[in-house]
Amino acid sequence: MSTAVITDPWIERQIAAGRLAPGARGMSRTEAADQHNAANALTPTDHDYLYSPGQAQQTALAALSMVGIDLPDDTRVVLTDLVAGQCGRAYRANVGQIEAAVEEHRLSTGEAISADALLNALPWD
Repeated sequence: MSTAVITDPWIERQIAAGRLAPGARGMSRTEAADQHNAANALTPTDHDYLYSPGQAQQTALAALSMVGIDLPDDTRVVLTDLVAGQCGRAYRANVGQIEAAVEEHRLSTGEAISADALLNALPWD
């Protein structure tokens, strides 16, 4: 009897890029990202901090709320070079909006987040 192994495309891309070891297969995205960050002593302030897709979405939504862009929790944040704004269940954000939101988050909470790490984790529209 053979068993099929389901691979996660995000984890496979991270392995191919050298960010995760092959041992990450079978882990959840969050577990794999957390293990990578812990093994490399990375914090959200580091530009090479690894967000899982879900973590990136939650962080982007929290940061955007700091600049008055309050979105439902199920909104998908995507980056765009075009006009920012709500588009169905997604929110198109410009790079500058994310950078400003992360800076406002730091000013408001004292908690620094690397805009580069977050931008690298968000999908483009």
